[in-house]
Amino acid sequence: MYQRKYEVFFIVDPDLPDSDLKSLETRLKEVVNREGGSVLSYNSWGKKKLAYPVKKRTRGHYFLMEFVGGSGLPQELERNLKIDERVLRFITVKLDDRYEPGKDESTQVPPPPSFDDASTEEKSSSDSSEMTEQEEQEQGQENE
Repeated sequence: MYQRKYEVFFIVDPDLPDSDLKSLETRLKEVVNREGGSVLSYNSWGKKKLAYPVKKRTRGHYFLMEFVGGSGLPQELERNLKIDERVLRFITVKLDDRYEPGKDESTQVPPPPSFDDASTEEKSSSDSSEMTEQEEQEQGQENE
């Protein structure tokens, strides 16, 4: 059976002790597991400056969690994030509609096409010289 793959990015109060951060991590993982999903990764990006003040804070501790589950899982996870006062901001993004946990990650998304740098440089230099000739012709016509 297919599940959906999501990621939730959230920012928490930077002044929280490590024990509170661990309890938040445990709580979020429990919500995912209780709703029939599974956590693929949970990464701390560390403390960083916020782009603008949020709840009178200028810094925040950034986290990214990837998980798979049903369509109702993100709603329940967001509900828990909303009621937790330690969380300043969050956003959830659906990454894949049909994710199979048993498949290798590299087969999930096709690789991007590769481009030869030399051919790209040749095209860009020839394009720029053609543009110059066209511009000269246009300017000549305008001056007449």
